[in-house]
Amino acid sequence: MWLHIVIFVIVLVLTAGSILGWIRVEQIGTPKGRKLFLVVVLAGNTIGMLLTYTKGGGQLLKDGYELKREEDPYEEKFMVSMEGEETGSVYIQIPEKELEEKDAGEPEELIADEKREQLLLEYVESYNSELENPDYYYLPDNWDGKKLEWKTPYDNTGNLLAAMTIAAALMVIVITAREEQKARAKRYEELMMDYPGLIMKFTLLVQAGMTVRNAFRKMAADYKRKKEKRIAYEEIVTACYEMESGISEMEAYRRFGERCGHVKYKTFATLLIQNLQKGSRHMGEMLEKESVEAWDDRKRKAKVLGEAATTKLLVPMMLMLGVVMAIVMLPACLSFYG
Repeated sequence: MWLHIVIFVIVLVLTAGSILGWIRVEQIGTPKGRKLFLVVVLAGNTIGMLLTYTKGGGQLLKDGYELKREEDPYEEKFMVSMEGEETGSVYIQIPEKELEEKDAGEPEELIADEKREQLLLEYVESYNSELENPDYYYLPDNWDGKKLEWKTPYDNTGNLLAAMTIAAALMVIVITAREEQKARAKRYEELMMDYPGLIMKFTLLVQAGMTVRNAFRKMAADYKRKKEKRIAYEEIVTACYEMESGISEMEAYRRFGERCGHVKYKTFATLLIQNLQKGSRHMGEMLEKESVEAWDDRKRKAKVLGEAATTKLLVPMMLMLGVVMAIVMLPACLSFYG
């Protein structure tokens, strides 16, 4: 029971410390992972505490404790103490079984302990033989003038469950952190792959005579007609909604770059802000230059991805080579030995 109380106290201290700013937990996993950690630990520890409370054992049995006799033999384990000094655990089989003699080659200390256990079991058997009760089997409360105390054995299932839930909660933190890292990497790749097409389309619209705001609206309207969801175009739609709600163009473009979080999009947002501040005299040239650089980066990225795909295909290719060699060589070997 003490283990469960300690776990609750530690969780309470960590939670209070993180809320009050005494303990910094921002670098440990993700917010979602930390919440799941608390839920798993508290739920597992609560269930473990209930198991320990109900089946934890160590309960002192009353004098003359009785056990129900049944047709099929069964065995019960008890902790026994004599005059308050715990002597160990004994197994009581109901009905009684004949006690086996121990080998003489065992250590002296073990022989002494086992002889005492054997004598105790013999006394319990003789005690119940005197009572001659066909329905119940009794545990005596004294032996040779010494008081006997019987306890149910301790069950560590609740403690084990609490420990396992803590380990599972730690795994939850690791798994959620990896999932978020994969999601960020996937988002970064998608933004990078969409940037060349986005910047080229925007450049064509501006060079055709549209203002920056109208170009954003046009791109947002074209994207809404498509069913495919892309992060970059979702941010363009959000920027259009912000401008329609009263936010200034400059602030909307700045927020667009920050939400995307990619260096290329921040550069693009900076170009748009500079266009509002200094005019659009060289806007077309800068956008065209940015578009060319974006396509060059896209080509380099595609080349790297192609090389990575080739490396991943080496193992299946080797397996296929082994299968082909087996198909070719097996008939030849069979005909040779045949």
